[in-house]
Amino acid sequence: MTDSYRRFASFAAAAAAVAGIVFTVTFAIAVRDGEAWALRASSITLIVSGLVAIPVYVALADQLGTREPQFARVGLVLGLIAALGAALHGAWDTAVIAHPIPHADVPSYTDARGFATFALTAAAFVVFGWLILRGTEIPRIVGQLALLAAVLLLIVYFGRLIVLNPKRPLIKWVAVVSGLVVNPAFYLAYARSLLTRGATTQA
Repeated sequence: MTDSYRRFASFAAAAAAVAGIVFTVTFAIAVRDGEAWALRASSITLIVSGLVAIPVYVALADQLGTREPQFARVGLVLGLIAALGAALHGAWDTAVIAHPIPHADVPSYTDARGFATFALTAAAFVVFGWLILRGTEIPRIVGQLALLAAVLLLIVYFGRLIVLNPKRPLIKWVAVVSGLVVNPAFYLAYARSLLTRGATTQA
């Protein structure tokens, strides 16, 4: 990985952490109070978070592919589909808000109940987390956070799939912990490892 891409991916990871926090806060406000601005902001932020995650997954696959290239590619494919699915979910919501349609409360046609946003992202995190913990230049804490994030994302997905109501305590608090703590911690820890590794290489 070149130094320029390493820096780019670290900034993208930091942006993904910030976007995840903003999405979680604004979506929680939209669910609780029905504020139109919050719903619009959460939709736009979901687009951003999906797009900025792409360089992160590419960097992870590049670093992890030296030992397990096939598994790294599986993680990359899952991550790319998840990121694009999340961005399309946000784009669909943004379009519906701009021009409301009848029965707009049906599951997203592009990402039903957050299958890509939650379930496929969790699958990518499982692959990347497992590969990191097998031993790489990436700190183990990044792999541990990836696996913890995967568990929380799966709880949110199946909760939304089975319970449906995002106001239910289990879904709400797991989503809050995931979006405000664990996911941002994963992205920030990985961003830090990229910058630290880059500084060590230059030295």
